[in-house]
Amino acid sequence: MQVPLLNALKTFTVSAQRLNFTKAAEDLLVSPSAISHQIKILEEYLGCKLFLRKNRSLELTDKGLFLFNRLQRPFYEINQALSELRMPHGKSRINLSLRPFVSSMWFTRQLSDLWSKYPDIEINLIHSLQAPDFFRDNINFAIVWGKQGDWPHLNTLRIIPGNLTPVCSPSYLLEHGNIKAAVDLNRHILIHEENHLGWQQWLFKATGKEMTAVKGFHIDDTNVRMNAVLNGQGVMLGCPVLLRPLIEKKEIVQLFDVYLDEYAYFLAYPTKANLSRQEQDFIDWVASIAIT
Repeated sequence: MQVPLLNALKTFTVSAQRLNFTKAAEDLLVSPSAISHQIKILEEYLGCKLFLRKNRSLELTDKGLFLFNRLQRPFYEINQALSELRMPHGKSRINLSLRPFVSSMWFTRQLSDLWSKYPDIEINLIHSLQAPDFFRDNINFAIVWGKQGDWPHLNTLRIIPGNLTPVCSPSYLLEHGNIKAAVDLNRHILIHEENHLGWQQWLFKATGKEMTAVKGFHIDDTNVRMNAVLNGQGVMLGCPVLLRPLIEKKEIVQLFDVYLDEYAYFLAYPTKANLSRQEQDFIDWVASIAIT
């Protein structure tokens, strides 16, 4: 079977994911000019434009989008086949992308159970704060954070309720005074994620008012936010299920029983994935340890 321009097709697929020739070049360990050259060869072969070049950004043309949608799955399966062949006979490696916080506070604590039940499964954990890219990073599964329906092109399994609610350390309360009502938070130091959305939603749910905190700062990594809370630096929205060990040891205090309950952690994987026996076993295992 002859597959023409296989290198150009791979170059195109990575470039279509990135929509940036420089970033695609970094992924493929080549120069940006080499990327442009391969794309030009492919466009000339097909007789059509695959990208629209607008100032410093790229967009896929309709034909480029058609080709990209058709190529993602084959390249993903090639990666899977190569990974399986590199493993010892009968074993399977599963690449799982997840955030460091849910990994350290929950997932890695369950691994002995996985190994005892499925010794033929080897887990490779890929820690990242970024949205998973199943094709580029050769990921089988991801544990993602958000709301049901946020990932229309992925299969999802709800595994941990978010139930975000304010938490802080006893030392913070000693220094800044007790927080008796939700409106009091307006005068306290609120630790945000990448934006103010979570706190805005929680404050509105708790008070029925649009409120903006006077003081606050942003930290994108939940582990770092948690360390800031433990050091008495402010109040964050936390997931009580994951924080239960710290709450029981009285290292942090849950301030209210008002929750943002639409958020959760989900196990996600491509809808068109041809699951191996071990991958289906992994899904079943994660479902068995899910927190309802």
